[in-house]
Amino acid sequence: MLTAEKIHKTFGPQAVLKDVSLLIRPKDRVGLVGPNGAGKSTLMRILAGLTEPDKGTVSAHNASVGYLSQESQCRLGVTVGEEMRAALPNVADVEERFALAAAAVGTDGDTASRAQLAELDRAANDLNRLEAHTVDARIGRVLAGLGFEQDAIGRLTDTYSGGWQMRIAMAKLLLQEPDYLLLDEPTNHLDDAAKFWLMYDYIPNYPGAVVIISHDPYFLNQTITRVLELEEGQVKDYTGDYDEYQRLKQEERDRQQAEYDAQQKELANTREFIAQFQGNKSKAGVVESRKKMLEKLDMVERPKGAARTIYVEMPESPRSSPEPLVLTNVTKRYGDRTILDNIDLTLVRGDRIALVGPNGAGKSTLLKMVVGETDVTEGSVFVHPRTIVNYFAQHQAEALDHSREVMEETLYGLGHQQEEMARGLLARLLFRGDAVFKKVGVLSGGERSRVALAKFLLRPANLLVLDEPTNHLDPAARAVLSQALARYEGTILMATHDQELIDTVATGIYNVENGKLAMLKDPVGARHDFDD
Repeated sequence: MLTAEKIHKTFGPQAVLKDVSLLIRPKDRVGLVGPNGAGKSTLMRILAGLTEPDKGTVSAHNASVGYLSQESQCRLGVTVGEEMRAALPNVADVEERFALAAAAVGTDGDTASRAQLAELDRAANDLNRLEAHTVDARIGRVLAGLGFEQDAIGRLTDTYSGGWQMRIAMAKLLLQEPDYLLLDEPTNHLDDAAKFWLMYDYIPNYPGAVVIISHDPYFLNQTITRVLELEEGQVKDYTGDYDEYQRLKQEERDRQQAEYDAQQKELANTREFIAQFQGNKSKAGVVESRKKMLEKLDMVERPKGAARTIYVEMPESPRSSPEPLVLTNVTKRYGDRTILDNIDLTLVRGDRIALVGPNGAGKSTLLKMVVGETDVTEGSVFVHPRTIVNYFAQHQAEALDHSREVMEETLYGLGHQQEEMARGLLARLLFRGDAVFKKVGVLSGGERSRVALAKFLLRPANLLVLDEPTNHLDPAARAVLSQALARYEGTILMATHDQELIDTVATGIYNVENGKLAMLKDPVGARHDFDD
């Protein structure tokens, strides 16, 4: 069993974990939930032995623990196959032992010593114990499930995008099959096919325990049978999937509200009685008894309201040209590999275009060519001179400077005249009071995403280029951002797997796959005539 006893962890003046105790059983399927910044990732890292608690103990009782973080990366400069086999060092060691032992026996022939034969036999038994003969099949199954092409094993990890490098890191961890598998936002960089494989195939058949942090209720409902809720430094344990947890939590809140209301009514009546008969000698004994009753009363706390969520309004969009962006015959190659082939796309002012399709198909590459981060191989990208572009990259939060304070990082590159606006925006993003002076490095992944969003929103633009903007945001925050983007008056080009975002915001949808751009939803019906 994986146990934590009286875990306490602080960052500066903030106590993130307060005497947290929990137990994970060998076959558990657990969802670790709570608001952004509650300390979920910190607790995961402590359970994995990567972060030391200030107080308390963690024990895996000689079991193995594996952790996939939100920022996990694979090694660069090696092939995918080499990185996969690095996940199984014991197999490589035993294979080398077997090869050396076999070579020694083969050299000596009939004169091989008992010791040499015994070593060969031990190495063969160890290979069998480690099921070394299944390694290639296991690697193939995991890579295929996560959407890698058949020849991926020979490709360098450097040739993959950041999202795919996250998948390589995930594949490596899945191959290790630790007794306790800890996954922090595992679906953030997965397309639907890979998510469904993880959700319906891999996790249900996993031989050990799985603990998942996720803001995707559907994913949690399909994968977990228990919820640990982390809020205000404390953990509460619920049996059931995510929907059952929500139901039980609402029942608790309703019950506590009823008890609170009943007690407040009783208190009001008692205080009214005391006030009315305070000077009445005949009632003095009763009054004194009521006063003592009030002093000894165990007060019912007012139930907490729904968790606060962000409120975002987009900055006013400067007026753009009727066609702010035109892509003509755009082709992008990396060596012999064609990512995008002869792409044409014209954005009309007010378009809100969603690019969908599997990871690695070229969506992020297309966006990077639009903003000038990547050169086209052939064709042209025309950004009208009146177009002011603001780009939200897929890994925007990872590019933040961890040494700066939240306010300092938000204002970086802007004048101090923006400070009042920045403070108001950060407050709407739940950085209130002294929270704006926290170091970025102590923030959770979700909090860093909100800082990145604040930086983005402070820069007025009439063309927003967004690459997976809702990654790391909880469901309520995603919904609020989706509504803000829907009210935005400029033009949007975004790559996303977030169906709610697409349904709420997109006026047109294009699928990027096999190098081609195919229209799924025509934006023409949402366009207006311009008299520019």
